[in-house]
Amino acid sequence: MGRKRIRQGKHLHLFIACVILAGICGCTGLQGALARPDYWQADHYRAGGNFDAAMNQYGQIIELYPQAADEALFGMGCLYAHPRNPQRDYQKSLEAFRRVVNDYPQSSYRDAAEAFQSIVGEAANRNSQAASQKKQVEALERQVEGQQKQIEGLQKQIEQMKEIDRSLEEKRRKAPAGH
Repeated sequence: MGRKRIRQGKHLHLFIACVILAGICGCTGLQGALARPDYWQADHYRAGGNFDAAMNQYGQIIELYPQAADEALFGMGCLYAHPRNPQRDYQKSLEAFRRVVNDYPQSSYRDAAEAFQSIVGEAANRNSQAASQKKQVEALERQVEGQQKQIEGLQKQIEQMKEIDRSLEEKRRKAPAGH
């Protein structure tokens, strides 16, 4: 009988320890601890330049550990804005940072996400301006090309007129003085 009591006591102590840990850490802390190996894997992919795999890993973290997804959303925001990411998307980056700020107001990533929102927003604006200017340059290049063709046509006409002038002048010289 004494043995059973000790075992029950051990389980009781374990249960109390879990309750205390859950109370201290909350669900976010516990989910964050469980998600840590997944974060390491995502960071490994990102460091190796495998942005798609890192993005997928962060997506899985968000699905599996929604209460601890602030770090994953922040990582996704960084990946979407990363200069070496061939699928860079500033709008998706901004959305990920907005979710960190709005959905996780107590997150340690909140301040950084707000700062990155500003930086990425400015980059998106500049990117949009550059795209608009590129279109303008392309339109101007087409216009110049058209004008060059027009100039070539006019130069041909000038040469033809000069040829006509020369032939008329030659005919005038050959014609008798009275005509």
